[in-house]
Amino acid sequence: MLDFYLVNCDLSATGYKVKATINGTEFTLTKWVPYIVEGLPLGKSTVKLELVDKSGALVKSPFNGKEREFTLKTEPEK
Repeated sequence: MLDFYLVNCDLSATGYKVKATINGTEFTLTKWVPYIVEGLPLGKSTVKLELVDKSGALVKSPFNGKEREFTLKTEPEK
C-alpha cells in the first residue's frame, strides 16, 4: 500500500497533484487516499513522491521529492 500525508493543500485534477514514480514508472495522483500497489518484483524497488502544482512544476519545500528504496522478499518457509 502506498500512503502519504499532505499539509495545507488539497489534491485535484485541476490543482495540486502528487507525482508518484515507482521503479521508473510515473503515476499522477489526484486524490488523497491510500493506493494499492500490485505486481512489484521481488528484490529492490524505489518509490518517489513529489507534490506538483497545476502546471506540473515541483512545489518548493524541504520535504518535497522524497525517494525511498525497499526490498520485497519471499516469506520464509515454516
